[in-house]
Amino acid sequence: MKAFIFVFCIVLLGSAVAQQKQPWLNDTDEEDNPCLEQLRTILSPEGAGDLLSMALNTGKGINQLGDFEACHSEGLDYILFSVIMEDTNFSIAKLGICSPRECNSAEKYGDISNLILEKARSIMPPDTKLKTSVEVSREILAEPMSSGAIVVIALICSIMLLWILGMIVTYTNFGNKSNPISQRIEDRKQKWALALHSFNPYENVSKLFTVKEGGDRTLQVLNGVRVLSICWVILGHSFSFIFFYPVVNSMTAGEMFNNELFSIIAAGVFAVDTFFFLSCFLTFALLLANLYPKRGRVGIGNYCLIYFHRYYILIFPLVFVQLFTMFLARYIGSGPYYRQTWDKLNVACFKNPWQNFLFIANFYPWQLIDTCIIWVWFLMNDMQFFILSPPIIFLYCMNKKIGKLIPLVLVIISMIVNGVFTAIWDVSIFWVSEDGPDMQSLMYNKPWSRMGAYFVGALFGISYFEAFNAQKYSELSHTVFSRIYTFLRNSRKASLVSFVIGLALTAIFVFPQASYFRSCGIGGLYGNLNCWPLLPSVLFNVFSRPLFVTGVGLILVPTFVGRLRVIKGFLSADIFQVLARLNYVVYLIHCVFLFHFFNDMRSGMYITILTQFFTGIGATAFSFLFAIPVTMLCEVPFMNLEKYILFPKKNGSTKPEELEGDKPERLEKFYKLSDPEEAEEKAKSMLFDNTANSSTQIN
Repeated sequence: MKAFIFVFCIVLLGSAVAQQKQPWLNDTDEEDNPCLEQLRTILSPEGAGDLLSMALNTGKGINQLGDFEACHSEGLDYILFSVIMEDTNFSIAKLGICSPRECNSAEKYGDISNLILEKARSIMPPDTKLKTSVEVSREILAEPMSSGAIVVIALICSIMLLWILGMIVTYTNFGNKSNPISQRIEDRKQKWALALHSFNPYENVSKLFTVKEGGDRTLQVLNGVRVLSICWVILGHSFSFIFFYPVVNSMTAGEMFNNELFSIIAAGVFAVDTFFFLSCFLTFALLLANLYPKRGRVGIGNYCLIYFHRYYILIFPLVFVQLFTMFLARYIGSGPYYRQTWDKLNVACFKNPWQNFLFIANFYPWQLIDTCIIWVWFLMNDMQFFILSPPIIFLYCMNKKIGKLIPLVLVIISMIVNGVFTAIWDVSIFWVSEDGPDMQSLMYNKPWSRMGAYFVGALFGISYFEAFNAQKYSELSHTVFSRIYTFLRNSRKASLVSFVIGLALTAIFVFPQASYFRSCGIGGLYGNLNCWPLLPSVLFNVFSRPLFVTGVGLILVPTFVGRLRVIKGFLSADIFQVLARLNYVVYLIHCVFLFHFFNDMRSGMYITILTQFFTGIGATAFSFLFAIPVTMLCEVPFMNLEKYILFPKKNGSTKPEELEGDKPERLEKFYKLSDPEEAEEKAKSMLFDNTANSSTQIN
C-alpha cells in the first residue's frame, strides 16, 4: 500500500506540474503532449492496471531497482536513474522507476534528477563531483551487436576450428613424415601438422590435469601459495567491487567493517605482493641455475630470448581478455544497467587500447582509473621488474656481493619512497590522502612502491640457488645463505622458529587493519581520509609489503629442506599442482566474471560479511572453471607453438643443457615461468641435475 501511495503521489504531482506547463515537459500545447496524455490515461479508471504496475515495479528507495522484467507492457517502460562520480565514472546510487513510455526521456525527469542529486551530495564528501543520468534500459539492450564483437566471436570460432583440425591431425596419418619411427609426435609429424596439433583440446586438457608422480617436490609448495593467493585476491575483490553496484543497505553496510574477520579481507592487497615475491624468487633461483655455470656469459642473443619468451607467454591471454572485455562482454548479460556499466568500464580501453600490450599502462596513462582493464597493473609492474632481473643476475655471476647488494638497495629505496610520500601527504594504508595529489595513481600501481616485495624475492631466490648448489660450486659452500639452509635442515627447532617468525610477520600487518576500519569505516577504503595517526601510517607503508613477503619466505624455506612436513604436504597437494596451471588466466578473467555477476543484477543487494564470503567463494570456483576453456583458447596452444615450431628440441633431447654461445634454439633451456606442462620438470633439471651429493635433494 505504501508503494502504491508513493507512486500515486509522484504521478499526481507530475500531472499537476505538467498542467502548469513546467519546462521539463517541453510541448506547450497540452493536446499535443503525449506524456501528459498518457499520465491522464493512467490516472483514469481504465488505467488502474498500469498504475498498479507502476507502483509494484518501481524501486522504493535508493539502490532499489524495482522489477525490470515485470515493467513491460504496451504503455509502460523501465527508467533507470543513476548518480555518478565524475572522476571514476562509477554509479554510487541507482533507482529504477516503472514509467509511462511516452515520458521516458531525460528532459522529462529533470526535476526528479536534480532532487536525487541533491540528496546524494548531502551524504558525500563536499569535494565529490557528481552527475545524474536517465537511461531507458530496454532501448540500450535492443542495440545491435557491434562489428568489434562479431570479429571477436569470429576469432573464437576460428580457434575452435583449429581445435577440430588439431584432433584430426593428431589421431590420423595426416601430416606424417615419410618414415615415422619415433613415438614422439615431434619426430612423426611435419611442421604444419605440429602447428595444428598444438591446438588439440583433448591433448591439452589431458596434460592440464595430469599429475606426475615421483621426483623431487621441493618447489611444488609454491603451487599452493599461488592458488591460495589468487583466491585471496578474488575474495577481496568480491567485497570491494560491490560498493560500485546497488547496495540497498549502503548506509549500514559499514557495520561489517567492525568485524575482526574483515581485516583478513582488506589485507588481500598482500596477496599481490606475494605474487611479486614468488615471481622474483623463481626468476632468480632458476635463471641463476642456467647462467651461473658460464658466469653469465651466454651471449646477448640468449638474454634477448629470455625477454622474448616472457613477453610471448603473457601477451596472448592478455590480448584475448582485453578484446573480450572491450567488445563482447557487454552482450552476454541483460540486466537493467548491464551494458551501461560495461560502456563506462570500457571508456579507458577505447581511449588507451595499446598501452597494456607494451606493458607501460602503469605510467601512461598516469591516472590509475584511465587504465584499460585496470586490474592488469600487476602485469605492468611484474614485466618492468623482470626486465631488471637478468642484468642483476649477470652481475651476481660476476660478483656475488654486488649481485646481492643491488636487490637489497632496491628494497630500501622502495621503503624510503613509501615513507616519504606517506609523511608528506598523510597517506593512509590504502593509498588515499585528504590533501595532495591522487595517491592511488602515485603509489598504488607504480614500481617504486611495489618493488620492495619483488626484490625481497630476489634475495630468497639467490639463497635458494646457493643452498642447493653448494656441493656443485665450492665458492658457494660457505656462504651465509648455504649455512642457514644447512642449519634449518639439521635443526627441527630452528625450522619451527623460522615458521613462527614468518607467521608473526604476516599477522602483524594483517590484523591491525581491523582497528583502522573501525575508525574509518568504508571511507577508509574509498574516501579521502586517514583515520590513523601519521607515525603508524608511515611505519605501516614503509615496512608492510617487504616484511610481509619476508614472513612468507620464512614459512616456505623450512619446507625446501624437508621440514614442516604437514605444511609442505598441504601446499604440495596434487590439486594445487593442477589449479596453479590456471592461475594466470584466473587472474585475468576473475574481474570480468565479478563485473558480469554484479552488472547483471535485477535488484539491489543487501550485503553482510557472510553473503560476500559466499560471493567470493562462488566467484573463485567459477573463475577456475571458466579458466579451463580460456586457457585452451589463448594460452596453451601458443605455448605449444613455441615448443614445437619456434624453438623445437633436438631429436632425442630429454632435458635441458647448459647454455652456450648465442644460439636462438637454446631458448628451451630456460625455465618457462608460466609453462603449465613443464615448469616443475624444468626446475628439477636445472636445480638438481648432476648434483654431487644427493643429500641436498629432498625426497
